[in-house]
Amino acid sequence: MTHLLVVGAGPGIGTAIAIHAARLGATVTLAARSKTTLDATTAAVFAEVTDPRVLHLRVDASDPVALRESIAAHAALVDDPIDVALFNVSAWVPGGWDVDLSGVEAGLRSGVVSGWAMAQALIPTMRELPSAALLFTGGGTADHPMTASLGLGLQKAALRNLALGLDTDLGETSIRSRTLTIRGTIAPGTPFAPDRIAAALWALVGDREGPSAVDFTGA
Repeated sequence: MTHLLVVGAGPGIGTAIAIHAARLGATVTLAARSKTTLDATTAAVFAEVTDPRVLHLRVDASDPVALRESIAAHAALVDDPIDVALFNVSAWVPGGWDVDLSGVEAGLRSGVVSGWAMAQALIPTMRELPSAALLFTGGGTADHPMTASLGLGLQKAALRNLALGLDTDLGETSIRSRTLTIRGTIAPGTPFAPDRIAAALWALVGDREGPSAVDFTGA
């Protein structure tokens, strides 16, 4: 029984992959900071899937240590072990060269360090499973920065490095680490619709011999 954890389970990709996994019979744990977000995402899943198995975890990605502890505690309590986890958090940091450095620091903490924290929380139990996957939502700003938010580009570049590094580090285990670089603007009804991205992310779960970093171009 597949159990998907979505860290950053808000509208868009978070909701879309929760629906995608639930349709396939997976248990889904939604992790987000606010009850409002969790309730809205849950309602969206129930609107699309008959009798889904949905769990909630209220966590704040701005505190990586607390996030790691919360995920680890949740993983120890659930009946179905978490074997797929998506880190879908990023923080918009407005500004170019003169950006507020505290904003850059906070963005890296939420958008990168907390992804590492998610991995640290799950790897000990994932190692005991026949197969498992850590997924990270990437973005084209990793190598094509926007001057309006250089801080976001730093997050996505570092997140790709993390995903690649983890996949190498975990090479002798049953765990694979993958990142999908979304090279376009996410919008419903377009080639970059959340449901299309969710399907591409899910395809990475079963592609154990493929590359660690994959581009999504909307094709």
